[in-house]
Amino acid sequence: MATVTEPVGASVTGPTGSGGPGGRLRGTWVQALLVVAVLIAGYWAARLMGSPAWAGGFPTGVGESFMAWLDGIYEWIVANRNDSPLFLYFFNYVSVGLGSAVVLINQFLTFLTWAGVTALGVAVSWRIAGWRVALLVLATFAVFALSGLWNEAMTTLSLIITAVFIALLFGIPLGILAGRSEGFHRGLRPVLDFMQIMPAFAYLLPFVLLFGIGNPAAAVVTAVYALPPVVRITALAIREVPKGAIEATTSLGSTSWQLLTKVQLPMAKRTILLGVNQTIMLAVSMVVIASVIGAGGLGDAIYQALAKINVGQAFQAGLAIVMLAIAMDRVTGAVGHGAHTPDIPRRYRLPLWGGLLALVILVTVVGRLFDLGGWPREASLDIADPVNTLYEVIQSSIGTFTAMLGTWTLNWVLSPLSALLTGSPWWLVVLVAAALGWIFAGGRAAIVCGAAFVVIGLLGVWDNAMDTLSQVLVASVVTIALGVVGGVLMSRSDVLAAIARPILDAMQTLPPFVYLIPAVALFTIGRVPALVAAVIFALPPVVRLVNDGIRGVSAGTIEAAVSQGSTKWQLLTKVELPMARGSLLLAINQGIILVLSMVVMGALVGAGSLGFDVVFGLSQNQLGLGLASGLAIVCLGLFLDRLTQGRRAPRA
Repeated sequence: MATVTEPVGASVTGPTGSGGPGGRLRGTWVQALLVVAVLIAGYWAARLMGSPAWAGGFPTGVGESFMAWLDGIYEWIVANRNDSPLFLYFFNYVSVGLGSAVVLINQFLTFLTWAGVTALGVAVSWRIAGWRVALLVLATFAVFALSGLWNEAMTTLSLIITAVFIALLFGIPLGILAGRSEGFHRGLRPVLDFMQIMPAFAYLLPFVLLFGIGNPAAAVVTAVYALPPVVRITALAIREVPKGAIEATTSLGSTSWQLLTKVQLPMAKRTILLGVNQTIMLAVSMVVIASVIGAGGLGDAIYQALAKINVGQAFQAGLAIVMLAIAMDRVTGAVGHGAHTPDIPRRYRLPLWGGLLALVILVTVVGRLFDLGGWPREASLDIADPVNTLYEVIQSSIGTFTAMLGTWTLNWVLSPLSALLTGSPWWLVVLVAAALGWIFAGGRAAIVCGAAFVVIGLLGVWDNAMDTLSQVLVASVVTIALGVVGGVLMSRSDVLAAIARPILDAMQTLPPFVYLIPAVALFTIGRVPALVAAVIFALPPVVRLVNDGIRGVSAGTIEAAVSQGSTKWQLLTKVELPMARGSLLLAINQGIILVLSMVVMGALVGAGSLGFDVVFGLSQNQLGLGLASGLAIVCLGLFLDRLTQGRRAPRA
């Protein structure tokens, strides 16, 4: 995600803003409200005139032709997959290789038996991260076993290992090149920006087209989705190596390779490992989503349960995914900082690793002798029925209230906003998007925002895109409001911050797929649970950024404001929030992009619109509809990202 480079405390300025920072900020919002008022007036004018042809939605002719062309490409690929040299000598080989890698890793885990896998995981996690994390890993394997999802968990783990290996194989070298070459870094940065604003769903169809349904496509799409963090952080780590160390090494006659291997990589090791941690966590998230394209594993268990509205089974599989995500985060995070790694004298480290390996081999041999294999399903504890019973109790007690809240939100908020966007003249909506981009982010953003909406129209999915946008706007408003309030409260109380911080850490660790489960439990299926899941998913980074921004305001500034008699409200609104504007802009940007990714994923629980078109295109082999919808999602992400980045400060 592109970060805001404007200095803290700089003001938002519209094209015609004047006066002090507060005046310019108010002027910006006045202009934005006037633009929205023009849209509303245009909508009602079109309705009063009987919705003439020139005031309707975007013409569908180009979009239909584009979808038909894509469908033709899909049919050609299906017919020539085993004859075309491109597939015969490249994509098919890659597909077979990746599929074989996943199968081999899965077979290796099966060979170890559940006892050997557990021994290996606990031993390695203890050596890397200490006994607390080792106990967490042990508890994770216990959840896999007792939930009856051991085999599914091993499939998911195999996919993660394969995808992370691919991501690191390409990501670390790219990061090193970007860190050592300014030109390569400038060329690569917009590509990484683009990849990071793309919602996960938008990645699925292109790779299904090239690799088909199944593990190969899931492994590649997961690797590509998880690639940007390791590239960015590796480049940053290389660039942050002290220039003094580089100059000293160069003056001694070191070659470029020696400089890299003897100085830059060793000094950047911990930061690079942070990138590896982020890549692994994104891989966990994407592997779960990839169940839609036949990846199997724990994600498929949740997907099937949600399709049947079986909250108990979804909760059981979701708990396993949550434990897996937290365990992998703690283990890989410890590799970077090493805070809890057991302090073993250097001369004993190699014998210790040898002893741990011997222990794993011994446990595996015993497991093979007793033919343990995977954990027997008959020895598992089925908690689906108790959870479903609890779900029924919750529905009977608060179901009426949540149903009323959902109906009110749908009838009085979502539907009117969707009607405004879909019922207004398409050209007016495009102009409004461009005007908002100009007001909030300048001329280049205006061009990008307007062009994004034109492309959406040309793709032939205008109405569904506007409906998706309405859902994103509603969820974003709620997320930002709650996030600002939560961030302000955290900044006011160290105790509250200490309590909230680990909760927010845990929430940011969870794969987004998991958030659909409690939302469905409260609101059944439909658009509203998708919005609830989106708000919960996007809230933690907003709260953290607002809290960090306010706490970053200098103590001298606050003391000066207090000494002049400012009240707490004046201190917040006139000093802290304006001074923390950089963090606030980033919080809004991050929150809205995360909301978009989750709203699209809400198609799995009945949210409809673009997300549904992607899923429908995947399931019915309608590449045109699915890919056009995926591209429209990317355009919405581009529009929202550029709109919320604000004006950049001029370069020094």
